[in-house]
Formats: sequence, structure tokens, C-alpha cells
Amino acid sequence: MKQEINQLVTAIKNSEEYLRMQRAKRKLDEFPDLKRQVNEFRVRAYQLNKEGAPDLFEMMDHMEREYAGMRENPYVQEFLASELAVCRMFQQVNWTLLQELEFDPSFLNEI
Repeated sequence: MKQEINQLVTAIKNSEEYLRMQRAKRKLDEFPDLKRQVNEFRVRAYQLNKEGAPDLFEMMDHMEREYAGMRENPYVQEFLASELAVCRMFQQVNWTLLQELEFDPSFLNEI
């Protein structure tokens, strides 16, 4: 099993999505202040989604406006878009595992 997991990791690391994200990250690393802003945006977006606040859309909209200037930067756009593509790849892997292994996560609705 460990060998197959390592093969999956290698495949992900060699994927165009992951390589694109790494290139975008290296470019963003050249601008420490911008990188700090991007990371602050990412943390806040994660926290909002995790909390599932009743006014989530309103709060996200406010945050989008707050960071609008930063998000117009092409390096930021490229990094966030490439990161999203990698996250979607992870979601697809997880979804495929759940489907193929007939895992029933419905009990999580009870939590």
C-alpha cells in the first residue's frame, strides 16, 4: 500500500496543476509583503468556510472587497487559481476513493 501511495504522491507532484502552483508560489515568494497578504486572505477564507457562519456569503463578499486590490495582481491571481486547481485534484482523489470503496459518510450528518 505504501508503494502505491508514494506513486500517487509522485503523480501529483508531476502533474501540471501541481507544477503550475509551485511556479506561482516561487514567484510570489519574491514579494514577501504580497505573500503575507495572500496568506492572510487564505487563512481568513479558510476560517470563514470552516465556521459555516449564517452570514457566510455576506462575510465572504466583504472579504473579497477588502482584498480586491491585492487580488488584481497577476501573481496573486495565478497562485490562487493554481492552488484551487490542486485542491480540486485532491477533492477528486478523495471523492474517487469514497465512491470506489463504497464508503458511506452519511453518519457524519448526525454530528
